[in-house]
Amino acid sequence: MAVKTYSKQALVKNYRTMVLEFENVPFDLQKQRELIYEYGVEDNEITKMADKFLLLDLDYFLKNSPKWHGFKIEDDPSQPLEKWWWHLNKIVRGEFPEDKLPEHLREIYRERYLKK
Repeated sequence: MAVKTYSKQALVKNYRTMVLEFENVPFDLQKQRELIYEYGVEDNEITKMADKFLLLDLDYFLKNSPKWHGFKIEDDPSQPLEKWWWHLNKIVRGEFPEDKLPEHLREIYRERYLKK
């Protein structure tokens, strides 16, 4: 069985498209973000920009994914907290440890999701 490989640049561009066109692009965001992690392109500026857009509208994405994509985005508690994309509902509820988020997402998290 052949192993599927991806171009790092294609992964980053696909992730960006998935986030920016969420309503129109059926996808599994968490699996795509996992590939970004596995291929080591988390520090790419396009990846960071897409991460920020995702966090800015995360509550909207989570509420509407069943309508747009036919499934609810669920957290995976078996995944470590460093893989924040597997804990999106926890983030929206403000229950995610801020120090486990990458630096580029912490301010958005504090401003949008942490209860004051």
